[in-house]
Amino acid sequence: MITWMLAAFCVYIAILLLIGLSASRAQGATSASNFITGERSINWWVTAISAHAADMSSWLFMGFPAAIYLHGMIDIWVAIGLIGGMFMAWHYVAPALRRATAHYKSPTLTSYFDNKYDDKNGGISILSACIMTFFFTIYLAAGIKGVGDLLNSIFGLSGMIGGLSTVAVILVYTLLGGFVAAAWVDFFQGIFLLFAILVTAILGYYNVGGYPAIIAAAHTKGVSLSVWSSSTSLLQILLGPIAWGLGYFGMPHILSKFMAAKDVTLMYKSKYIGIIWQVLALSGALLAGFVGIAYFASLANPELLFITMTLQLFPSFIAGLILCGILSATLSTMNAQMLVLGGIVAHDLYKKFYHVRATSKELIWIFRMTILVVAGVACVIAWYGTTSIFDLVQLAWGGLGASFGPLTLLSLYTHKINRYGAFWGILSGGCAAIVWRLAGLTLGGYTVNEVVPGFMIGCMVIILVSRLTAKN
Repeated sequence: MITWMLAAFCVYIAILLLIGLSASRAQGATSASNFITGERSINWWVTAISAHAADMSSWLFMGFPAAIYLHGMIDIWVAIGLIGGMFMAWHYVAPALRRATAHYKSPTLTSYFDNKYDDKNGGISILSACIMTFFFTIYLAAGIKGVGDLLNSIFGLSGMIGGLSTVAVILVYTLLGGFVAAAWVDFFQGIFLLFAILVTAILGYYNVGGYPAIIAAAHTKGVSLSVWSSSTSLLQILLGPIAWGLGYFGMPHILSKFMAAKDVTLMYKSKYIGIIWQVLALSGALLAGFVGIAYFASLANPELLFITMTLQLFPSFIAGLILCGILSATLSTMNAQMLVLGGIVAHDLYKKFYHVRATSKELIWIFRMTILVVAGVACVIAWYGTTSIFDLVQLAWGGLGASFGPLTLLSLYTHKINRYGAFWGILSGGCAAIVWRLAGLTLGGYTVNEVVPGFMIGCMVIILVSRLTAKN
C-alpha cells in the first residue's frame, strides 16, 4: 500500500517539476521583472485558476471539512462569504488594479503604493514588508503543518521531514522559474485539486447511503444541519463568517495574480471562470465534511477527515493521487506567497534602499535568499506550534486583509489619500486585527471576525490622517 501511494506522490511531483521547468524555459525568466510579475504575460484562463489556487490552501481539504464535521451546516456562511468577497474583488479590484499598477510601472503592490503616493522615504515599503513577512510566515506555517499531517498520516513521516520535503519541491520551480513557472503550475494544481475534492466527496456521499444516512447520523451526534439557528442573528452572521470575504481586498498573493494579467479587457472571463471554480471547490469541501458526519463514528483529529476517508474509499495508487490534491492546494498558496515576499524584499527594499543600480542577476539572488529564509522560519513555526490549521489561516487572513484591503480599495477609487494616511492606515488596520484576535474581543456579545474592526479602523485612519495632513 505504502509503495503504491509513494509512487503516486512521486508521479505528481514529477509532473509539477516538468510543468514548472518547461514554463520557465519557454518564458526565459532571466530578468528581475520577469521573476516578480512575469512581465504581465499571463493569459486570462491561467489568471483565473491560478488566482483561486493561490487562495485555497490545505484549509480547503482539512480546516473547512473539519469545521463542518464539528459545527454542522452553520459554517456554510464562511463559504458564502468567501465567494461573495472574491466576486467583489474580481469585479471592483482586479481590472482597476491591473490598470493602475501598469500606469505606475509597479511590479509589486508595495511599489504601487510608493509610486502613487510619492513616498520617497520608503516608509510604506518598509512597513508593508514587515507586515507581509509576519503574516505570510504564519500562513506558510499553516501550509507546512497541513502537508506534514498529510505525510504523517500516510507514510508515518515526522512533521519535520514532511515539511522539508514540501518546501524543497516548491523551491525547485519557484527559485528557478519565478512567477511564470509558478502560475502555470498553479493552473494545473487548481484543476487537479478541484477534481480530487469532488471525486472523494461524491463517492463518500453514495458510500454512506446518501442524505437520509447523514441526517440520521447528525441527529444521533447532535450536529445541526440547519444553516440558521434560533440563537443566530443576521448581524452575527455578517460580522462572523460572511466577513471572511473582506480579506480578498488585501491578499497580496492573490492581488499579484490580478496585476500579472496580460489583457485587462479579458478579465471579466477570468472572473466567471474563477468564481465557478471556487463554488465547486467549496461545495466539495463542504460535502466532504457533511459526509464525514455519517462516515465516521468519531475522529480523534477532525482535520484528517478527508485524508482518512480517501484512504478507505480508494485503492492505494488512486488514493495517493487524490491526496495529492491537498499537496496542490498547499503548494499553490505557498509559492504565491513566497513570490510576493521575494519581490518586495528584492525590488522594494534592496534595490530602493541599498543598491539602486542592482543588476537583474543580483536582484534574483536576493529574491531567492529571501524565500529560503522565510521558508526556514515557517518550518520552525510549523514544527513547534500547537495552533490548528484553521486558526493559523484565520489569523493571517484577517491581518493581511485589514492591513492592505482598505488602502487597495481607496487607492483605486479616490484621489484624496496621501502617503501619511496610507502609512498609518496599513499599520492601524493590521494592529487592530491582531489586538482584536489575541484579546478575544466581542461586540455586543457577538464574536466578530477580526478583519471587520481592522478593515473599518484602517479605512477611518486613512481618510482622517489624509485630511489632517493635506497641507503637507
